[in-house]
Amino acid sequence: MEKPLSDLLVLDLTRALAGPICGRLLSDLGARVIKIEPPDGDLTRLLVPRVDGMSPYFTQYNAGKECISIDLHSDAGREIFLQLVPRADIVLENYRPGVMTRLGIDFETLREVNPQIIMGSVSGWGHDNSRSAQGAFASAIHAEAGLTEMVARRRGDVPQNDPVSHSDTCTGLHALGAVLAAIHLRSRTGEAQRVEVSMAESTLMVNDLAAIEMTGEDPTIGFKGGQNWSPVLRMANGRYVNITTDITTNDGFRYMIEAMERPDLAEDPRFALIEDRVANREALTEILAEFVATFEDAASVELAIGPGAVIAAEVRSVTELASTEWAEERGAFVDVETGGGGVISVPQSPWRFAGADAGLEPSIGYRGQHNREVLKEFLHLSSEELDELESNEVISSRPPRWARDK
Repeated sequence: MEKPLSDLLVLDLTRALAGPICGRLLSDLGARVIKIEPPDGDLTRLLVPRVDGMSPYFTQYNAGKECISIDLHSDAGREIFLQLVPRADIVLENYRPGVMTRLGIDFETLREVNPQIIMGSVSGWGHDNSRSAQGAFASAIHAEAGLTEMVARRRGDVPQNDPVSHSDTCTGLHALGAVLAAIHLRSRTGEAQRVEVSMAESTLMVNDLAAIEMTGEDPTIGFKGGQNWSPVLRMANGRYVNITTDITTNDGFRYMIEAMERPDLAEDPRFALIEDRVANREALTEILAEFVATFEDAASVELAIGPGAVIAAEVRSVTELASTEWAEERGAFVDVETGGGGVISVPQSPWRFAGADAGLEPSIGYRGQHNREVLKEFLHLSSEELDELESNEVISSRPPRWARDK
């Protein structure tokens, strides 16, 4: 079956995470994505561990792309890029605002050579404001946008960094939506479009508690937003289970005492009213923990509690979920061959279309691996011209050791 975006060509100048996620998902939807790296490459190629010289971190969001390497700071490199632009539908970039202009490949220049180009720009704080020039990594945006503080406050802990780069991943998803909307708009107007997405606003947008935070109130009593009220308790088998209910609310408390067959707790002055239960949450949680500790698995806990609104989920690692029957049925992970005999398993994209295909193309390229085939195909350069570009370091490549030894 045909993929939804199989008629689109994307030039992906992005590095690190937020931009490459957008490019990966466009590729999964069928677009041909050419990743264009500078001579020093995408910094995530350097992250450990590595399999046959390939970083799994890099592979997760760059699989399925063709990889070329051009020095855009050189006049010849800039010219090569501008010759590719007329063939493209989308250019993705996540340089700091102003860098594209200094390179001579800003939106106005791209529009001159391709009046229908879509340019998607990702940055930390957005363009044309007092913070535009600031760099941005996920941990910095988490700190600035309230996530780090809010998590620490609600956990009653000192601020700590989350291992997951939420700000990057959410921004990549917002960038995907933005460029697809721009493509749709172009189908009506026929005109080029530039859309820029900021990490800070993306992070605020996906914070489901942001509007509550803006009220200045942090209620502890009642049916509250957020997931930190769900207890995580240990079962008899030593594993942990997350129970999605707040046991201090009227419904949550009722579910608990009915499951444990402990109606007497309703008469306990520590738990009689919701205010009392909030004040004595720790004691109430300990009672539930003793009950949960009698079960061998999460399914039994969920069955014992009863209501469908309460879900008992076993705490698993990524690798444990990957080994489940669900993951196999869904095809939730894809094995990407490195080319050197190794395999890197990465998450599949989440869409399943009824009448179209979608999903990861299980290939990964080293820096500059596709220089020659891409530039021959699009620019009709000869082998001699490509040799000269290589000798002048306008284009370059860095094969892993196994490829050099072939």
